[in-house]
Amino acid sequence: MAKSLLMAGVMTMAAGAPGRTAAIDVRFAPPDVELPKSAACTPRVRDEDMIAEWTAWDKKALPKRATFGITRDMNRMRDLDARRFEPIITRIQELMPTVKKGYDQTDAMFDTVKLMLAKGEADTVRADGLVKKLLDIGGHPAGSLNTLADYLIAGEGIDQDRSAGLKLKVQAAYGGNADAILDLARITEDGESVDGWEIEPELAVNMAFGSLVGVMDEGICDRISRLAREYDDGEVVVNDPDLSQAWYRFAADLGDTAAAWEVAELNLLSEKVIKDNDVLLKYLKKAADGGNMAAILEMGRLYAEGALVGQDKEKAFAYFKQAEAAGNQAGLIKQVQLLEQTKDTSPADAAAYEDLLRRLIARDDPPPWALTRLARVIQARDGLWKSSPEVKPLLEEAVKRGDIEGGIDLAELLMREDLSPRTIARSTDLLSGAIHINGEINAIAKLQRVYLCVDPAGPDLAAADYWSNVEAGAGNKTLDLAPEQIDQLPALKDPMVIAAIQTQALYGRASALALYQRYLKGAGYSDQVLRFWAERAEVRRGATVEAALLEFKQNLEKGRINDAKRSIQMTGEGMTVDAGLSFARFLVNNYATDPESVALAKEILHPLAESGSGRAVRLLEELEGPGTDPSSSPLARFSEVMRDRGDMSAQLLLAENAASEEDQLRLYHQAISTQRCDYDDTMSLAEFAIRHLKQDAQRWLSIAEHISGGDAWRQVKIADVYMALNSPDMQQHAIELYQEARVGGEPAAFYRLVKHYADDTGESYDPQMASDIFVDLVQRSDLQEVPEKLLMLANMKPEIQRQVTQRIDVRGLYQKSAEGGQPIAMREVAKLLRDDAKDSKTILAAFTWLKKAAEAGDAEAMFLLSQSYAYGLGTRPALDAAQAWMAKAAEAGYPAAAQVLKLNNAGTEG
Repeated sequence: MAKSLLMAGVMTMAAGAPGRTAAIDVRFAPPDVELPKSAACTPRVRDEDMIAEWTAWDKKALPKRATFGITRDMNRMRDLDARRFEPIITRIQELMPTVKKGYDQTDAMFDTVKLMLAKGEADTVRADGLVKKLLDIGGHPAGSLNTLADYLIAGEGIDQDRSAGLKLKVQAAYGGNADAILDLARITEDGESVDGWEIEPELAVNMAFGSLVGVMDEGICDRISRLAREYDDGEVVVNDPDLSQAWYRFAADLGDTAAAWEVAELNLLSEKVIKDNDVLLKYLKKAADGGNMAAILEMGRLYAEGALVGQDKEKAFAYFKQAEAAGNQAGLIKQVQLLEQTKDTSPADAAAYEDLLRRLIARDDPPPWALTRLARVIQARDGLWKSSPEVKPLLEEAVKRGDIEGGIDLAELLMREDLSPRTIARSTDLLSGAIHINGEINAIAKLQRVYLCVDPAGPDLAAADYWSNVEAGAGNKTLDLAPEQIDQLPALKDPMVIAAIQTQALYGRASALALYQRYLKGAGYSDQVLRFWAERAEVRRGATVEAALLEFKQNLEKGRINDAKRSIQMTGEGMTVDAGLSFARFLVNNYATDPESVALAKEILHPLAESGSGRAVRLLEELEGPGTDPSSSPLARFSEVMRDRGDMSAQLLLAENAASEEDQLRLYHQAISTQRCDYDDTMSLAEFAIRHLKQDAQRWLSIAEHISGGDAWRQVKIADVYMALNSPDMQQHAIELYQEARVGGEPAAFYRLVKHYADDTGESYDPQMASDIFVDLVQRSDLQEVPEKLLMLANMKPEIQRQVTQRIDVRGLYQKSAEGGQPIAMREVAKLLRDDAKDSKTILAAFTWLKKAAEAGDAEAMFLLSQSYAYGLGTRPALDAAQAWMAKAAEAGYPAAAQVLKLNNAGTEG
């Protein structure tokens, strides 16, 4: 290996006539020789590492390492920033004689001229005649001759003289300088003749490459990499990526970690060479083990993602920590990103995540997003209200450094502190900037919320509608699909709806992930597709619960109460607030007498209350009842956590129990700033305002009315609140809303209007109007729904009953519905027959219908059937049957049955 490696190389030339302008077609392959067992060259290090080393240098003596490496670093610093590093470069030149034998005044002058020219001081070099002096000195080695030739050809630091420059370049070429040989090969290949140079371009290139390879010394790898770059650039020789890779591999095998990275990168990108994973991993690891930062980070990424190698989080961290230890900020950033997926489910990872963010922002130039992420971590841990003093400076700094997401978070924090016009103006500016500058979709809904619900000067319906339409156009608006629409998604094949759901699922919205997975299963997509989305949902907090909530709502809407109960699930990741409240309210409403269901409701509600949900605390108070000791009530137990992290409903609950009007107003404003600007929150604010700040009630009702978007059921609920305000104008508006809801087919609107016009104590008493509306309701209803409507008639004034029965056949409708299998109708037919019984046949028919109704699950029918068995009405007396049906009626929730059983038990015990 001490001999010229050129002797072992493979040289081929393509014949061609002189004068062509194409790249020279020469194949010069690496030599097939036995490589040394240890590194044969001094590999390059990263610019930042080199700069850090020389910046920390005490300038007393040159480092104890190869002169070649010192010279290389000096030249690199000169090329990077000559002015910045001039003091270091100058001091290296001064000390160079102490480590490089033969470094004389001529060498020093060359280095000085190079430094001055790199600083842009060519005129000074020319004025001082420095290049001329070097030319006059003479006797230069080939490399220096080529440098002087370039100065003459370019007229740099000396008057331009191309002829003299080419003459020197020919001397340098014959002296073995590879750069000079390649320059002459390029010039003659382009058709120009040069005096004294008669070598064909192909042969010249081979000579140059042979010169570059040269002998085995510490600079061999730099020269080989130069050769590899020539085949990669394709400027002098024909581009040959495979040959370029071969030379990089040769350099890497000699110990050049930078070349090893080049091999790995060629295979990673696989744009120029055919990817070979074995080669990729071999040289990537070689580069990483040698300290190449790009390779270290790439190895970490491969282990983090499980690409090409088995997924191994610990190995990924090891590489990223190695990068961090070397001073590379990306190493810290990669560790942060690796913990993003697990921080919400692992307390240890959450703590490590926060520590990494704090170390990241402590650096001289941290990424702005790190400040925002840290603010969110602190806010999630300590709560919205408690964390504000620590979070605000972080977000202000993030905004100062240009982080858009930090601006969104800061806008919301500012409004939580203050709802003054100045604060509203800054917050809307931050949100608008996020939309216009960075296209942040999430900021659109937040800006719409400000204009509609938060700004005390509002609601600005025009601005709110504008941003609502923008959000819908961006595909970010939450889809409000009816249960039957959800079930029919696969059959409907509506590409726009499916695309909107998929887009929101890709954003990571938990509800959309649940809905999209349901659609994919129903549409029969492959297991591979389903697995992809299942894995995506697994790392999205709340997606599993949202899927359970979707199933629950579908069952509930279809009347499948028991199926709805079964679909309630407690997941390992914890219950989301919306899902938990839906589940718990359902259990309370439908299974209040079942201890297990009540216990499950409490189990769901406690974690939600501990997270600051005011609605969860209210529901716990409802479950525990009015007799609870105030000092141990849910309000008392969770008041502190609500003050630290409570949501809108928590702020209203605290405001309800505030010690002073000042505290109440402050908490009310906090509730306004944290509301979601949806129907439920605005109605809660309206109800609070009615009790404590009546002047604000109409504001919230008008917003709720706007949000309802013509939803008939919501119109009824809003009208109910208007009615409660008890003023003529408000009541008149309530009637108008009831009428709109009636047009929309909402049964509750009919009930409210009938009750209003049937009230003979009020000024609006109108039997004709009441009967007209009631008849309209019955005529609009399906046969199965009619019995529930007809039950109202029994509580109406005789005049109204008379007018109704003149227009509809009540008994006939009950009979038809009963024959159709409607339990209520069966029961009512039985009661009508029994009340009008004239013979035993009628009594027997009444009993038959009553038994059918009871067996169909009607609780009142069960109670009446029990009495029939007890008294022998339409059947033989049967005490056992009477007791059994009484127990079933009580279990089904019929109050009179429960009371009878209670009295019977008391009598037995007595």
